[in-house]
Amino acid sequence: MTRTISYLILAVLCAFAIFPLVWMIATSLKPYADVYSFPPHYIPEHWSLGFYRQVTQETPFFSYMANSAIVAGSATVFSVLFGAMAGWSLARARFRGREIALYAVLLAYLLPQILIVIPFFGLLAKVGLANSYTGLILAYTTLNFPFSTWLLTDYFRSIPREIEEQGQIDGAHNISIFFRLVLPLATPGLAVAAIFAFISSWNEFLYALIILGNGEKQVLTVGLYNFVGGENAQWGPMMAATTLTMIPTLLLFLAVQRRLVGGLTAGAVKS
Repeated sequence: MTRTISYLILAVLCAFAIFPLVWMIATSLKPYADVYSFPPHYIPEHWSLGFYRQVTQETPFFSYMANSAIVAGSATVFSVLFGAMAGWSLARARFRGREIALYAVLLAYLLPQILIVIPFFGLLAKVGLANSYTGLILAYTTLNFPFSTWLLTDYFRSIPREIEEQGQIDGAHNISIFFRLVLPLATPGLAVAAIFAFISSWNEFLYALIILGNGEKQVLTVGLYNFVGGENAQWGPMMAATTLTMIPTLLLFLAVQRRLVGGLTAGAVKS
């Protein structure tokens, strides 16, 4: 009886979480008149790809997607690489204040973005990186680096130290040990950090709007904002564009889901 109630509660929560996604996709497949019909039709009575044609043919949607792929992909690589270096150092090195440094990194991740976006933009403007992909990549790397460091520190602690000691016995230096021995063993943790960093960068709006503005270099999240103007919102094209925007992150998640589970449970069992 208790299990049945638990399953019912989980089913209700899942339906509640999935409903906005279903509504978004259904709206993107409706004709224009059905989007504003009342009472609303939860399942389209007439299916149409008109909004998708409008988004892909009448707007620079694919340019926005390419810009987002460049920025999010670059930020993911840098944040995971630097996070892995910092995480390995915090996991293996012995120095005074190591735990304080680790909690300080986590605290930096918890700071609200709105508190630092303006000072960060002012800093980028002074060094000539405002309104550039380099500035936005640097911003996303800074935002994702703390979480990557915190996650990978615990993962590196779960890797037997004897493997690294064997490398030292064989004469390998620390850089070689890190890239040839440690990173291949940390693939599940790296996959988790990468997918979180990519999704965070792909979906981020505030920094992209302020650093890049609303010009030709804008990314997908800012491009979606263009469908809201004045007193009216173009709900149909916005839902179609949002559905297309979701596809890359979904494919990435499906590609790394096995490693994702392993990475999320890393460190849960102590040997």
